[in-house]
Amino acid sequence: MDPLLIGVIGVIALLVLLFLGMQIGIAMSIVGFIGYIACVNVPAALGVFKTVPFNTSTSYSLSVIPLFVLMGQFAFYSRISSDLYDVCYKWLGRLSGGLGISTVAACGLFGAICGSATATTATMGVVSLPEMKKYGYSDSLSCGAIAAGGTLGIMIPPSVAFILYGTVSEQSIGAMFASGIIPGIILILLFALAIYVVTKIDPEAGPKGEKFTLQEKLRSLKGAGPFIILFIVILGGIFGGFFTASEGGAVGAFASFIFMVLRRKASWANIKASLGDTINTTAMIFIIMIGAYIFGAFLTVSKMPAELAKWTLSLDVPSGVIIIAIMLVFAILGCFIDALPLIVLLVPIFLPIIEELGMSPIWFGVVIVLVTQLGLITPPVGMCCYVMAGVAKEVPLFTIFRGVAPFVIAMIILFVVLLLFPNLTTYLPHIFYGAEMAM
Repeated sequence: MDPLLIGVIGVIALLVLLFLGMQIGIAMSIVGFIGYIACVNVPAALGVFKTVPFNTSTSYSLSVIPLFVLMGQFAFYSRISSDLYDVCYKWLGRLSGGLGISTVAACGLFGAICGSATATTATMGVVSLPEMKKYGYSDSLSCGAIAAGGTLGIMIPPSVAFILYGTVSEQSIGAMFASGIIPGIILILLFALAIYVVTKIDPEAGPKGEKFTLQEKLRSLKGAGPFIILFIVILGGIFGGFFTASEGGAVGAFASFIFMVLRRKASWANIKASLGDTINTTAMIFIIMIGAYIFGAFLTVSKMPAELAKWTLSLDVPSGVIIIAIMLVFAILGCFIDALPLIVLLVPIFLPIIEELGMSPIWFGVVIVLVTQLGLITPPVGMCCYVMAGVAKEVPLFTIFRGVAPFVIAMIILFVVLLLFPNLTTYLPHIFYGAEMAM
């Protein structure tokens, strides 16, 4: 049988298994192994199945994943989120929709050190939802702001999504971290603008918060101290060349644990929960990575990515149309598949096309993360919306999905901006790492 046809059948079989509910790492391993047998032979497939798990689990570059996950878990159980929210609320609460803007800003800050969109949504939901209800915010706006704000953690570095993309695409993880800073800031501002517009149209949806003195605002800044120290030490050390991304993860995990101790949250229960959650998350990510590499080896021998790239480039359409079509594939599948598996599944297929079009792989990584963010808040499986529904049990799921609509528009606007001005993603990587600017 033609290897290309086997590749197509393999992709279809994988999608069927995923929609049947099979764990994505296992599904990719099974399809990749059987597909490799069909394209080559049994001994070669056994060789791949033997070497890939060992090489992946012992890879030094991938040690950055458990370290940053552990840092996020220590920060989560240290309850840093409540202090970040207090800072944002006292500085931004008096604006129209200020409490919602404060929530989005706090989500972005906490997500940067937590790294999990669902954990950020759950944590900030518990912290900020009661306050928003207290001041009369509508369920739609409050839940929508928290669910959308929770997704910011995978864009603002350090981000596990960027670590996975950098690993799969063989890009510098430090450069990927740098690439997310400007888009992340722009997205926070767009989210804030969305809330401002909603509350201007309907002032009852988000009344102004109470007024604080300058002294109270300045006093609140000490609550942001742990975040500022973590952010500066980790990213400053990585961008400044003082240590690698893996070493930065170790420094961040240690510093986060120290803050846990200083805040008197280092109980045996919290430490055990942090380590347990880190093990579970890391195991899940590594199973996905192993499956992705096995499936990727199968796709390579089937020549499907190369043929797809050749066929796509032969189409008589502008490159922008091709890029938008690729993004639509990510967006549609992102409604059913979580962000991290989606990255390792589709990037090996579409990255060659992007490179042939002359676009920067770094730019592509940022856009992919943005589109996977979109999948976290769009039906039918917008994971952050379901987490929010679990926190706000009395709020109908439809109300939450309706509440994220303005933030979906904000994400689409950012996508258009990045499409028109790709250098926004590559400017900082160019400064810190000499990466090529996007075309």
